[in-house]
Amino acid sequence: MMVRLDKILHMITCFKSATPGLEDDQYSTPPKDISISTDSERVMKRVGVFNNNFDVDINRDVVLESIPYGREQFLLSNLVSFSRDICKYSDPECASCDMNAHCDFHNNKNDWIN
Repeated sequence: MMVRLDKILHMITCFKSATPGLEDDQYSTPPKDISISTDSERVMKRVGVFNNNFDVDINRDVVLESIPYGREQFLLSNLVSFSRDICKYSDPECASCDMNAHCDFHNNKNDWIN
């Protein structure tokens, strides 16, 4: 199973540009017990970081190793907020999403094709 680093980097860039004042807070030593929430997992699957069959519980270390060191907490905490505000479980607001041009879900690519 592959994790798409280009998609992860794109998300980090979008969050950095969308939220002013993050320069000081975006780098941090990752906690040893960092977890990937189901909300973060859903967004990463929709964007196309990995496919729908990818088991994050089994491959947690693979995902965390794919995120640039020190950006783990920044990305995962922003994904939680993003999933509540924009990429909602039902009725995502794709039109107001800064990532929609590169999002597999919005562009009906990969696993999202019916």
